[in-house]
Amino acid sequence: MNRTILTCEDTAEGILTAVYQAYAWKLRPEHTEIQVGEADLCLFASYRRVETDAALAKKVAATVIRRFGEEAWEDISYALAAHDAGRGQAVYQAVAAGLAGRIRGPLMQGLTDGAVRKVFELSRHMHREAQRMIQFLRFRELEGGVLFARIEPCENVIALVTPHFADRFPLENFVIADIGHRIVAVHPAGKDWFLVWPDGETAERFERMSERCSAAEKEIAELFRCFFVSTGIRDRKNRKLQKQLLPLRYRGTMTEFDPQEIL
Repeated sequence: MNRTILTCEDTAEGILTAVYQAYAWKLRPEHTEIQVGEADLCLFASYRRVETDAALAKKVAATVIRRFGEEAWEDISYALAAHDAGRGQAVYQAVAAGLAGRIRGPLMQGLTDGAVRKVFELSRHMHREAQRMIQFLRFRELEGGVLFARIEPCENVIALVTPHFADRFPLENFVIADIGHRIVAVHPAGKDWFLVWPDGETAERFERMSERCSAAEKEIAELFRCFFVSTGIRDRKNRKLQKQLLPLRYRGTMTEFDPQEIL
């Protein structure tokens, strides 16, 4: 039997909409594939384009939570945020395996199933990246009192990181700018946070915001850098271990590793 390939928008909502439509169109999971973004044309396959529908995506999320629980949905939502071309198919097949009753016990413990294992691995990878960003993110106080943080993660984890700081600093105005993915999280004091996707001159302005540090921030940052240097024990330096615990790719946005930015 020919395969049916559903192509969808490269977003979590796009993938979940495709999962919904796969069931609405009564397609058989073993002969159906979900591709994100532009389709890779294959012989002996029929293609259907799925338009993103937030309402349908919410229905799939609600079904997953109702059938498999909040923990399974958290793993699936983290996997959906990963930068992996196969995540859509993995999520679809994992949900299909659970709904068909092929997984005994909690869904995400069925690691003998390839799709469930793929979702689990993607979720674990995203959790690790998000936790590292929470640990290594550095806020700087700008003129006017706004807290600003510049990050450059490999994965798009800004929506996974921001809730932590919104809970920790509910009465602060802060901005987290993911320069690589060009996404900015904005948290007005006492209100809900939201995401914006700047482009052009606006994106460049966000990249240069750290240059507008307040005088107090520059002084405190310099003290912090001096503290960081002075507490190190030269005779016990272990560069290899340090790189394992704090990879080089995170250091470009960290105060203690970028003294030029605060001079």
